[in-house]
Amino acid sequence: MSKQEEIILEETGIQIKYKPIAFALVSLLVVFFLYQLVGGGITVYLFGAIPTSDRTLAFRLATMLAEFVFILIPTYFLTRIQTKDWKSFLRFKKTDWYYIVLAVIGVIALQQLLELYLYLQGLIPLPPQIKHIVDALQQTISQTYKVLLTAHNPLEFSIVVLIVAVTPAICEETLFRGLVQSNFEIPMSKKKAMIWTGIIFGAYHLDPFTFVALCVLGIYLSYLVSSTGSILVPMAAHFTNNFLSALVLYVSGKDSIIAPSGSQRLGVGYVIIWSLILAAIFIMTLRLMKNYSQKLWEVKEL
Repeated sequence: MSKQEEIILEETGIQIKYKPIAFALVSLLVVFFLYQLVGGGITVYLFGAIPTSDRTLAFRLATMLAEFVFILIPTYFLTRIQTKDWKSFLRFKKTDWYYIVLAVIGVIALQQLLELYLYLQGLIPLPPQIKHIVDALQQTISQTYKVLLTAHNPLEFSIVVLIVAVTPAICEETLFRGLVQSNFEIPMSKKKAMIWTGIIFGAYHLDPFTFVALCVLGIYLSYLVSSTGSILVPMAAHFTNNFLSALVLYVSGKDSIIAPSGSQRLGVGYVIIWSLILAAIFIMTLRLMKNYSQKLWEVKEL
C-alpha cells in the first residue's frame, strides 16, 4: 500500500483489506456479470428484447428486482469484504438540506443542457449504410426505455417512478458513488476518481447514443458525493434526473422539456440562449455548494 493510501486511510479512520483499484474493478466485473448478463439474460428470456403491453408490469418489476438483487446486494457484501466500517466507506450519513436543494436544481439544469447536446448530436450526418444500423439500434433502445417510462394513469406513474427513479438512485449510487468511487479516491486524487467513476457509470449503461451525456451526469454525481461527503446528495440528484424524465413523458409525451421530439428543428438562437441560461444556473449551484462547504469547514475548525 502506497504512502498516499496510508495517509488517506489515516484521515478517514477506515481500514481496508485489499488494493482499492483492483478491488473496485473486480467488484465492477462481478456486478456487471450478475446484472447485465445474468439478470439481463433472464429478463430477455422471460420477456424478449421488447416486452408486449400485457407483460409490461411484470417486465418493470423484474427490472426493479434485478437492480436490488444483482447490484445493491452484491455491492453491500463486497463492501463488507473490503472494510468493516462499510457505512462510512459508502458515505451513508446525514447531510444538509441546502446541499440537496442545490443538487436538485443543478441536475435539472444539467439534464436539460444534456438534452440539447443529444439533440445536436442527432443532427450529425451519417453515411446511409451506417445510419440505417444506428437508427435500428436506437429505436430498439428507445422502445425498451419507453416501455419502462410510459404511464397512462397516476397509479401506473407511481410504479414507474419507483422502478426508474427510486431504485436506480439507491442501487446505482451505492455501487458507483459508494463502492467504486470510495476505492478510487484512496490511491487517486479526488478529481481523477470523479472522472473515472463518471466514465465507468456512462459505459455501464451500454447505450452508445447517450454515453457522453451519461458520463457528464456521472461525473457531476461523483462531484456531489466528493464535495458533500454524503451519498444521499447524489442519490437525490439521480432520483430527480430520472423522475423528471418520467414526469415529462407522462405529462407531455415528450422526452425533454426544451428539446424537440420527432423531426422538429430548433433555431440556433434558441439553442444558444437556453444553453447559456442552463449553464449559468448549473455553474451557480456549483459555486454556492463550494462556498457553503468552505463555510462549514471554517466553522468546524473554530
